[in-house]
Amino acid sequence: MERSTETRPTRILYVITKSNYGGAQRYLYDLATGAMHEGFEVMVTFGGTGAKGASTGVLAERLERAGVRTLPLRHFMRDMSLGEDIRAFFELFRLIRKERPDVVHVMSSKAGGLGAFAARLARIPTIIFTSHGLAYDETWRPRWQRWLILFFTWFTMLCSTSTIQISWDTYRRARKLPGLRRKVVMIHNGIETPKYVNRDTARTVLRGADTADLSDGEVWIGTLAELHPNKNLDVLVSALAALHAQDIHAHLWILGEGEDRGRLERLAREKNIFEYVHLPGYVQNAQRFLQAFDVFTLPSRKEGLPYVLIEAGYAALPVVVSDIPGITDIVKHEISGLVVPAADDSFALALASLVHDADHAAVYGSNLRAYVQSHFTARRMVEETCRLYASSKPSSS
Repeated sequence: MERSTETRPTRILYVITKSNYGGAQRYLYDLATGAMHEGFEVMVTFGGTGAKGASTGVLAERLERAGVRTLPLRHFMRDMSLGEDIRAFFELFRLIRKERPDVVHVMSSKAGGLGAFAARLARIPTIIFTSHGLAYDETWRPRWQRWLILFFTWFTMLCSTSTIQISWDTYRRARKLPGLRRKVVMIHNGIETPKYVNRDTARTVLRGADTADLSDGEVWIGTLAELHPNKNLDVLVSALAALHAQDIHAHLWILGEGEDRGRLERLAREKNIFEYVHLPGYVQNAQRFLQAFDVFTLPSRKEGLPYVLIEAGYAALPVVVSDIPGITDIVKHEISGLVVPAADDSFALALASLVHDADHAAVYGSNLRAYVQSHFTARRMVEETCRLYASSKPSSS
């Protein structure tokens, strides 16, 4: 009996630490579903929503609805734990040996390191690591932690056959690390054209999540962000206080939840603007409501390539953003927005200028929309990534 010479589809295993639905998870979802539609065989493995023993989150639900095979890991968790991380490594190694994928695509710091090393030991031919920004850029961490993160980031990239960087700055810097010059490729994130709720409806919905008495004519400055030190949101609260000192009685909306909620609320009270700072918490599909805002702002200390800024661009919003890698791939200063140092006074000055000059703000928004529509599409991201997958050689059936 003759053996078939046909080859099976290239089999891809995606690996990520958490199954909540942040930027990295959205990226994985778009790639996994896109690769499946391109004819690849796709599997995704992940932990829970962060804590030890946590149940799986929104990512798992969305993948299953899309028909993607999911393989939860019991020992993957957000925080470092030597015992649990060792168990997670061996659990992942056994999974890779059992499934024998042609490609292992890892993302997030912990899944990246453990997954790339496990795949290397299992002799997987193609190992891809997507770096969502260089974690050692988190300047709020102690120096020893940053050096440790740098080592493990370099080790993860070294174990991989290719590393995807999503901003030009991180691409250039990663290529300078020992042994990585030929391993690093540049592929920007991209999205499908979003659907937005109109301005009046969006404001009505957000008002329903808030107890403040708001009128239609007031200026809304907004952002979508996890309440986390990386997002540097205290800059916005202080900048809003500076605007009020100039008789610009704008409202600040921060859609998201996280560990910094208490600190932001205390700062707003100290600045006597608590009733103008709105923290409605997690809002499902929050990007739908972007057109509620007059100005979108992002004061982050560190970003990979922020989806929310691309979404703000598709919504044609004028933006004020911090001058950091990733953000500057999307917004060009005084062409498609204002790019300024991530400091209270800089943001206050930039926000005031857009509030006072609506015509100029509209030009920035229009320019940003044109740029993101031409440079940040999901189709381009999937096609360029699938070229890396196609370089692997599946075994004969």
